[in-house]
Amino acid sequence: MKILVIDKTAVLNSSHERYERITSHAEVELCVFSPTSWHEHMRQVRAERTHHPAYRIELGRTFWNGSYSRGFYLTGLKRCIRDFRPDVIQLLEEPWSLFAGQAVKYAKKIVPDCRLLFYTWENIYREGTYCSKIDFLHRRVEASVFESASSGICATETAAEVLSRKGFSKPTPVIPYGIPSRFIAAEEEIHRRQARPLSEPPRIGYIGRLLEMKGIDTLIRALTKVEGELILLGSGEAEKDLRALSADLGLEPRITWISAVPPEEVIEHLRSLDVLVLPSRTTVTWAEQLGRVVLEAMGSGVPVIGSSSGSIPEVIGNSGLVFEEGNEKELAEKLGSLFENADLRRGLIQLGWEKVRDRYTWRSFADDLIHHYQSLLNESQA
Repeated sequence: MKILVIDKTAVLNSSHERYERITSHAEVELCVFSPTSWHEHMRQVRAERTHHPAYRIELGRTFWNGSYSRGFYLTGLKRCIRDFRPDVIQLLEEPWSLFAGQAVKYAKKIVPDCRLLFYTWENIYREGTYCSKIDFLHRRVEASVFESASSGICATETAAEVLSRKGFSKPTPVIPYGIPSRFIAAEEEIHRRQARPLSEPPRIGYIGRLLEMKGIDTLIRALTKVEGELILLGSGEAEKDLRALSADLGLEPRITWISAVPPEEVIEHLRSLDVLVLPSRTTVTWAEQLGRVVLEAMGSGVPVIGSSSGSIPEVIGNSGLVFEEGNEKELAEKLGSLFENADLRRGLIQLGWEKVRDRYTWRSFADDLIHHYQSLLNESQA
């Protein structure tokens, strides 16, 4: 089975764990196509990996670098499809992106019999609108991709529901992304964390971009109603306003601000916490799509509390606590119950770790993808 994956985030070395898992399947021959460079994690990244012994890596230059919806490849993609001639093309793209439209155009001409799939995170249904000045073009691209695709892979159940509302009637399996294996603690470490007493004062953490839609102001206000030290790790355009809010509330001595750190350093900060909070707030155009940091915390043995925004309740399930987004009083109550109830903390640590171990690994992602690809290919041969 020859699989071509088109993935802008493959410029990051950390993205390649999923491809190593895919190529652990003996029947797979894999090629990964990505940009020569891409604006990712608020920085311009040149492809950190250009060779791998287990699979091919091909690169192409892009136009509108950093734009997920309006960018497209200037070089390399057509040649890659022509030379590799895949049985399966997996687009890690929304079906309305110009990258997806470009790939479909080439695939129809060069490998018309291949199985083509896209990947979607979109969890808000917006009839005919795409948050862009070129909505008309995105509508045409999406219609073309829907017609040509054999399947749409969904990050969450909510994303599958959105595809259904858009009229996409082909298979839409939910195959969520995994998290890096370094965030999945050994069982012995989980037992140690369950036995560990709370820090004094308890360490409450948020890790991510400091943006208005992330609801960090709700977390800061909740801190006025509960004991604890707040650690905010990240940077972003809302930082100035958040610092002003913390000063107005007299919370400056209780908040530690840490600028964004390299991905490999996040885990040490995460493991220092007693609880991680993701207080995201839904806007007209956005709701939390997965909350990867929640999964990283659960895998590391850190209890989590998340808001009701987007897919957070689906991801957390019974493995953490959920509060109504924007409700600082309820968030403070959830924090208080977690701090006061050691049995609750131990139970959530266990449930969270088991959920990530069983559902959100790159091995699970790869196994489910390959099984789905094989079923599509078998149908075409029947």
